[in-house]
Amino acid sequence: MATPLLLLLVALAAQAQEEASGYNPFVPANLDDPAKVAEGTVVESSYRYFKVAGDPNFTTASTFVWYVENGSFGTYDEMTDQWTPIAPTGTISNGEYVNRDGAFVDGVGNSSEIWVKWNDGTGGSTGYVAVYERSSTNCILDQAITGFKLSIVAPPEAWFAEATQAECSDQEYSVELRFNHIYEHSYDYVLTYRYPDINGGMQTGTLVIDNTMLTPNGDGTFTYMLELNMIHDIVVTQDEVYTLELTELRDKNGSLGKLAPLGSSQNQHKELNLTINHLPQTGGMTME
Repeated sequence: MATPLLLLLVALAAQAQEEASGYNPFVPANLDDPAKVAEGTVVESSYRYFKVAGDPNFTTASTFVWYVENGSFGTYDEMTDQWTPIAPTGTISNGEYVNRDGAFVDGVGNSSEIWVKWNDGTGGSTGYVAVYERSSTNCILDQAITGFKLSIVAPPEAWFAEATQAECSDQEYSVELRFNHIYEHSYDYVLTYRYPDINGGMQTGTLVIDNTMLTPNGDGTFTYMLELNMIHDIVVTQDEVYTLELTELRDKNGSLGKLAPLGSSQNQHKELNLTINHLPQTGGMTME
């Protein structure tokens, strides 16, 4: 009869092995195993940072094999909003992988980090990011991966609720904005737009939206009344027409929003034509 120690050694030998050519632990049995990958949510076209710590004992760093599905690897500078792709080492299963040498990450040796940009047009599908560790002597723990299985949701949307609006000159006014696919974990949102200043010159404005500013409409959409400054009469013999335009919507993770995706037939407008009606130029009047 085999001794308990021998049985333990046999079990360990079955788990630890040298990586074979074509080795692929990124199969559905592992990627859909909640004991190996955590589930979560991510927004289409957003950026997400991941890191993993490996064996802290051996003096030579491991190699970390990263896998992504419905996304791509790179580095992202949050300050400059600069994305630099990392060329994949190859394709495997339904995604691609890249090999990264272990390094110091946040003061922890033999660790690895990477950014993922989730692909445009993947809302409604599943994204995976996972990694396994290979020692410097090419040994692995068989089928041992860690990572995330993520539901990719649609990016945010914004539009003007009306295509036209008329206001009197020399008075403050507001325009109605609508939003869709707004998520608590994605605040703050940043909306940029073009609008006329007090003298009718077109300017770029920025609206930072936190989780207290939007009013829910009961159908999944939200409303925000954008307050704008007055516009003077420029040509006193006629009314003026300006075009307000939405130019970009981003969430805190860099997801690029869609502007008026359903178009004017569904009362979604990327532009608003604003007419500024002139005021009487008589000033004070005296009745005789």
